[in-house]
Amino acid sequence: MRFNYLISGLLIFFLFGTAHAQSLAQLQEIATQNRKLVEKYRNNIRKGEADVNIGKSAFLPSADVSYIANRLDKDGLTENRQNSAFMGVLSYNIFAGFRDKYNLQAAEMIKKALDYELEKTIQDLRYRVAVRYVEIFGKKGSLTVAQDDYALLKKRYEDAQSRYNVGLIRKNDLLKINVEMDDAEQRLKRADAELMKSLNALCYEIDSPVDFKALNFSEFNTFPQTMNEAEYSARMSEKRSDIKALDMVIAADESRVLAAKSVFYPSADIQGSYKPAGNDYLLGTMSNETGEELRLQLVVRMNLFDGFRKYDTIRKAKLEVVNARHDLDELKSTLSTDLKNTLLDYDVAIKNMKVASGSIVQAEENLRITDISFKEGVQTATDVLDAISYLSRAKNNFVNARSDVFANFYKLTRLTDDF
Repeated sequence: MRFNYLISGLLIFFLFGTAHAQSLAQLQEIATQNRKLVEKYRNNIRKGEADVNIGKSAFLPSADVSYIANRLDKDGLTENRQNSAFMGVLSYNIFAGFRDKYNLQAAEMIKKALDYELEKTIQDLRYRVAVRYVEIFGKKGSLTVAQDDYALLKKRYEDAQSRYNVGLIRKNDLLKINVEMDDAEQRLKRADAELMKSLNALCYEIDSPVDFKALNFSEFNTFPQTMNEAEYSARMSEKRSDIKALDMVIAADESRVLAAKSVFYPSADIQGSYKPAGNDYLLGTMSNETGEELRLQLVVRMNLFDGFRKYDTIRKAKLEVVNARHDLDELKSTLSTDLKNTLLDYDVAIKNMKVASGSIVQAEENLRITDISFKEGVQTATDVLDAISYLSRAKNNFVNARSDVFANFYKLTRLTDDF
């Protein structure tokens, strides 16, 4: 007997004990690991790293080899009818108006901007998961209210049915309660469907199935702690990854302006070449008469006129800097406005939650008194239905206000990149 109990206990442990509750942080981590959107931005960072390496390659020498085979209609004085040439060239740029330096700086700044873009994407994803999590919590509360409404109306209908059978109430009172009970059943089904829709939305955000029973919602057991507007504003300016990304973009565009100005400077390259020639297509069949050539060159170039293209290129690069600064100003203004509005919404949600909490107590007392009066024949079924409706409204207001509190708190958390 004890052995059977032991086996049953172990079976229960493995079936239920191994299933652990999922917290918001765990769901956010799953989303970060699973979503292809995050991997896309990681690939963008790899592309940025490749651009940096491309920029560094300008500081290294380049080597080229070429082979040319010629066929003439007849032998000439200086070359045979069939001849070939091989050339190897090693070149190194020693000056290009600092173009390579500034292009590399721009690539490095863009790489850092892509790092911040990845952080922004992860923060946005974590925020969307939090919104879905709060949404499910709210829909769960709404479902509970709908279940309570249906239970209350069903109990009143059963009581009314008994009272009607003995002639204590009229039939139209019984019918009114019956209609409201049917309506409550429909609201219950809609609430259940809305909860499942929110759960499906969460599954999409984390790209993984979610067991509703595994969600413990422990984050909502304690009231969130917030800061004042000045503290949030300072933290937002310090931590927001999209602000940092735009700072890097501005720095990169400024480097591109300096790189564009390099066209006003001369460029200097050192080139060394080796060129053997043959009197046939095969280089092995050499003629001592053709010989070979070794050459070392210093090549200095400077453009004198290109149809004013260089001026337009510089002007375009400067406008990119101006636009990036405008984007940064717009972003800061938008974030500042969002912060003020979110703090207002949070304050309203706190006050509504307190009012709704008191309304529930009053509505419950009102329903109790109305029930007694209805049984004594003082009030009608309409009064009972109104009392149930008032209680339902108060509970839903509390559920909505509580959800708004945490939804706005998570929005404040997103505004400061604190997920």
